[in-house]
Amino acid sequence: MEKPRDHTAELWLARHGRTRWNMERRYQGHSDMALLDDEASELCALERELAGISFSSIYCSDLLRCRQTLARVRPDLVGQASYDSRLREMNFGHWEGQTYEMLKEDPHYRAWIDDPQSVIPPEGEAWKRFERRVAEVVQEWTNIVNQDARANTGEKARILVITHGGVISLVASLLLPKKGFWDTQMKAGGILRLNI
Repeated sequence: MEKPRDHTAELWLARHGRTRWNMERRYQGHSDMALLDDEASELCALERELAGISFSSIYCSDLLRCRQTLARVRPDLVGQASYDSRLREMNFGHWEGQTYEMLKEDPHYRAWIDDPQSVIPPEGEAWKRFERRVAEVVQEWTNIVNQDARANTGEKARILVITHGGVISLVASLLLPKKGFWDTQMKAGGILRLNI
């Protein structure tokens, strides 16, 4: 009797390396910041973890800090990656480049801190829009897994995603029913592995 095949895929969600704005604790969102140089970018551990691993699909946010992260940790995969704006961090609008200390007296900001799902940053992105675009990509990954299952290859798909902390937290909350958005905290250069 044939052994049942595993129709799940490993989803490797890696957060981009550290930027100057990460160091200064500024909101980055859609701002296109470059990584810090060498060890300051905190990518050494991620580079070691990804070394020699084969991936069936590679996705990357189109923002510079994610593209640079992929180029530093796995330059051999740069040409195979799908660069997708839906994998960008939430757009914080006028608050990008600002810190908590700069914004803490702003009533609109305080309301957003208390209820980010209902309050929209000025000229920024609504939570529902952020959630919808990320959910679209997660559905595409699920479709890839289903196609692999129909092809009956017997090999487990492995998907690499280089993206942002907020996106990783949202993906985890979408795929893990008992996890809320705030339950997943990812440091620069960190990685989270999930099954889909």
